[in-house]
Amino acid sequence: MFASYLKQVEHCAVCGEAWGHIRADDAPPWLTILIVGHILVPPAIAVEAWELWPGWVSMTLWPALALALSLLILPRAKGLFIAAIWKTRAPGSEQSNP
Repeated sequence: MFASYLKQVEHCAVCGEAWGHIRADDAPPWLTILIVGHILVPPAIAVEAWELWPGWVSMTLWPALALALSLLILPRAKGLFIAAIWKTRAPGSEQSNP
């Protein structure tokens, strides 16, 4: 579904369906932030309340985990929104509102 990390392909390799006109815009980053926040904030609060490790460990660990999860989730979130837009037959960017 993607030509590179986040660039989607123009056409499906199997059926030839055009996907290049579908734009997910800001929805995938929004969903990624929502999911990563809900996954990382509760453990971060719990660990920071009970564990007494140096500040540099916290300032390295939590952003690294957030970055790794974001890189893992973002392309899947984009695929989810592109699939939802395609499935609901919502207009792509090729159709303008008069």
